[in-house]
Amino acid sequence: MNFLEEIKKKVEAKAENSSGEIKNSKQPLSLIEYIRRKNGLIGEFKRATPTRKFYPRLSPSEMAHLYERYGFSAVSVVVEEEYFLTTKQDFADVRKAVRIPVLKKGFFLHRAQIIEAYNEGADSILLIASFVGRQRLMELLEECQRLHLEPIVEVHSLDDLEMIAVLPVQIVGINNRDLKSLRVDLFQGELILKEAKSRSIGQMHIIESGLKTVEELKKFRQLGADGFLIGGAFMEANNPEAKIKELSEEGIL
Repeated sequence: MNFLEEIKKKVEAKAENSSGEIKNSKQPLSLIEYIRRKNGLIGEFKRATPTRKFYPRLSPSEMAHLYERYGFSAVSVVVEEEYFLTTKQDFADVRKAVRIPVLKKGFFLHRAQIIEAYNEGADSILLIASFVGRQRLMELLEECQRLHLEPIVEVHSLDDLEMIAVLPVQIVGINNRDLKSLRVDLFQGELILKEAKSRSIGQMHIIESGLKTVEELKKFRQLGADGFLIGGAFMEANNPEAKIKELSEEGIL
């Protein structure tokens, strides 16, 4: 059993205790609008991935402030404690720290999870197409629309892209990482981006995973990427601010 299957079992078990009661009346910020208005970068906070552990030099709120100061479009927080070691409190700290959109990344399967994210102040969430499946994805997109959330729908393959081709997806997240092997393949990401652009699947296209150099970002920009979600490159940096400046000086930001 791989880590996704284990997470799915736990999500299903927890969903039984979720009320799904809406307790928030605040209008979410538009992720689409902030991607257009700012630099298109989404900076992420996480303490680990399934393959490695980070030792963050800064707290969640400090990282969030840094992203906001350098003109990022949004901040992403991976809320999953076993594999990513990142908690609801980390998300809450980030939410309090910034005025730009905050994306809650996790493993969404049920409407109640989306309502919970909305109640916590999330402006957007991430839905993994292959994890959710087509029918359930349609239901979750409807719930996002009802709550005025603009989700990123993440694809990892051309098959995933085909699955969402006729769904009302606005933001497509193209992840360069294979979910089964966990290997990164930027060329696969390029193929998916080209296909999505040629078929007009999604209004915006965000590239995710394995991005570390200016050259990689520039190449995806030239292919039509609207933005990037970057976490590991900043979380593993001895000086996160220096890494952001490196990109800024090359005209990426």
